[in-house]
Amino acid sequence: MHNTMNGVRIKTWQGGSGSVQGVMFSNIQVSEVQQPIVIDQFYCDKSTCKNQSSAVALSGITYERIRGTYTVKPVHFACSDNMPCVDVTLTAIELKPLQERYHIYDPFCWQTFGLLSTPTVPPIACLQIGKPAKNRIQSDHDYC
Repeated sequence: MHNTMNGVRIKTWQGGSGSVQGVMFSNIQVSEVQQPIVIDQFYCDKSTCKNQSSAVALSGITYERIRGTYTVKPVHFACSDNMPCVDVTLTAIELKPLQERYHIYDPFCWQTFGLLSTPTVPPIACLQIGKPAKNRIQSDHDYC
């Protein structure tokens, strides 16, 4: 797949409900894309939206063999404080700025948890490895 306009995106409405699970993006070549890899749980199609605490739950999202060039930021993961993104896996990511001389933003991650299964270009150091603390077993009653 060759994509010159948009990157690989998951966008969900603010205040949404439900879940998105087990999505894989694989073998994608992008060219001159502003933000090639995007998860955004705060999507708003108006000039202003109320900040809402509920969000669509996102888990099991895999990006593998995503390559190409970007013009602004290689990765933008904006997940909810109340509903973090979990099990996000990145493998064989190679994204380079279209022109090195321009100011380019680093990868951005907010409340995004998962795994870097290979080194990435650029390094995506903002991904939090593992699971969010509130997903851990809290008491003996949680055992099956």
